[in-house]
Amino acid sequence: MEILTWFGRVDLQMIKPQQLQPEPVGAFPLPQPDLRALAKACGFAADDGEYNRLLREAALGLVRRSILDGSTVEQDLLQAMEALDNLSQAINLLDERLYEWSRLHSQEIVHGKDLAEGLKEDENMGTLAKAILGLRESRKATETDVSAASQALAPNLAALAGPILAARLISRAGGLSRLAKMPSSRVQVMGAEKSLFKHLKGHAPSPKHGLIFRHPAVIGSAKKLRGRVARTLAAKLTIAARLDYFGAGLSMDLQASLEARLRDIKQRGRNRGR
Repeated sequence: MEILTWFGRVDLQMIKPQQLQPEPVGAFPLPQPDLRALAKACGFAADDGEYNRLLREAALGLVRRSILDGSTVEQDLLQAMEALDNLSQAINLLDERLYEWSRLHSQEIVHGKDLAEGLKEDENMGTLAKAILGLRESRKATETDVSAASQALAPNLAALAGPILAARLISRAGGLSRLAKMPSSRVQVMGAEKSLFKHLKGHAPSPKHGLIFRHPAVIGSAKKLRGRVARTLAAKLTIAARLDYFGAGLSMDLQASLEARLRDIKQRGRNRGR
């Protein structure tokens, strides 16, 4: 009789019974043949030490394969989005440090890329300035990668929100599947959790928007209309996420429907203001 083990198939008829006597485990018999004894009996391992080493290598191999199997386009997008945010944080921090340093030598107020460009050849601050410029190039390349991955994974969401905001929503939700299962009310305030908790405690008004404030439709609207615009946008983004999750393909009507609804909201806002 043959049995399948982690180290291969073993014909039990070729193994002498005395070679398979298991070590006792309490008062209960082993639920399966003693694989350690089998491995030594068939010559796979010379002793316990070699068996332990081979078993460890096999287990590590299984873990590596499991990790590789979990490396999907979505997981790459989540990691790239986190990297993009980390790059932005690092650049902002180093920009502030370079600005403070530069004020020791000049009273001219210069910020951002212009400051780093102007100081990249400086004897004291040149190394930091070049590092900042390098990080800016890395962020630009990462943004390109995130945009491409976002459009491939969630074309409808990327078309409505823009590739970077779409990726940010997917990352904040923990994946496209989780985002697709969220109600639109939660998508609307995602990223404004602190304000929401303050509201629930009675210390602040209800937040009207979270991450989607970055969308041109929201940030470009009159303040009194932003709540309705954010609610409408969140509803359409939720539909887009669900279409993408179920692989429905790019919808040509979703963008037109959003634009029509936004025009209606703005028109009503103007009429009420008269």
